This record gives sequence, structure tokens and C-alpha cells, in this order.
Amino acid sequence: MQQTLVWKPLTTPGMESLRLSMDEQGIHASSHLVQNQNGQSIAATYVLDSDPRWRFRHLWLKVENRGPRSLRLDRDIRGRWLLNGQHRRDLDHCQLVMLSGTPFTHTPALQRCSLESGQSEQLRVAYIDLPSLRVEARQLRYHCLRQQPRHSLYRCEAEGREAIELTVDRQSLLLEAQGHYQRLCARTLELNTWV
Repeated sequence: MQQTLVWKPLTTPGMESLRLSMDEQGIHASSHLVQNQNGQSIAATYVLDSDPRWRFRHLWLKVENRGPRSLRLDRDIRGRWLLNGQHRRDLDHCQLVMLSGTPFTHTPALQRCSLESGQSEQLRVAYIDLPSLRVEARQLRYHCLRQQPRHSLYRCEAEGREAIELTVDRQSLLLEAQGHYQRLCARTLELNTWV
């Protein structure tokens, strides 16, 4: 299955267009986003790969902001995190990656937690700041506030930031991050196989 999703930041000009594909090999997301953060225009492209159970495997990120810069972040089968090929021991207890400037990286976290109403879970993530490309370990906590047939409501408490409410669809893809992002559209492409 393949999907195309578009999100818009609510407090600044910008847009993100993401293509998501899922199959028995894993989950592959590729995205292009443009935003204005703190008066600076930022264009970013990223490719994020997870296994079929949403476990992080690989991220390639390129940011255009005062010249092009990029990074590569990998997690090997032993749980070691490699930033541009160098082992980052401070990230080894992280489970997932979280990018500033995009609502998509909440999806793998919510898929992995699989919370019911009233439940919460704390995660350690490798947090990447888009303008600076700084990578650091941070704590996140998700609380499932309410589940309904078509969408669910969560509260995300991120270390160093104020809590936000996330409304997501049945696949944990963001519909709205209160005061931050809103999904404009989602299209699903399903291929028919003719036998």
C-alpha cells in the first residue's frame, strides 16, 4: 500500500508532502518540507525506514538552510546508533527518531506503543533539530486520552517542550497537532494485481 499525505504548519508558512509505503519488507517514508522557523526559510528532504513493526532502521536527512547539509542515522540489529557512521553511545537506549518540523515521526511512536484509552508510555528518542541538525536523546511520553472508531486523541509530553494534543486516524497518521499542524489531504494508492 502507498499513501501520499500533506500537512501544513499552523503558525508559520510551509508545507510537507510525504509518500508512505508499507509492505512485508517494512515501512518507507520519503518527504519534502518547506518551513519558516524563527525567520529562517528551511527546505528539507528525508527518507525514513522502519521494519514491519515500526522499529527504526535508517534516516537520511538533507536540510537547505544557509547551504546544504545532511546526516545519516542508522540503528543496527544490536541496537547501536550510528550518526554518519560513528557510534553514538548516548543514543543506544533510544527506540525511535523524532524530527522537529514534521508531524510524521509521531506515527512510528504511536504505532509502537499501541495504547488503549487511559494508558501511557514513555519512550526515549533520538531527537533531531532541523535547522541545526543537532541530534540528542530525549524523553517523550504519550497518553491515550480517547479512542473512537475513526480517530484517537493523544497527549504528547516532550522533554523541554509544552505538551500538545494529537488527533490521529486509525493508522496513527496525524490529522491535527493542536496549534501546530493540520493534515490537508491523504490519498491511498492500492495496486490491483491482474492474474
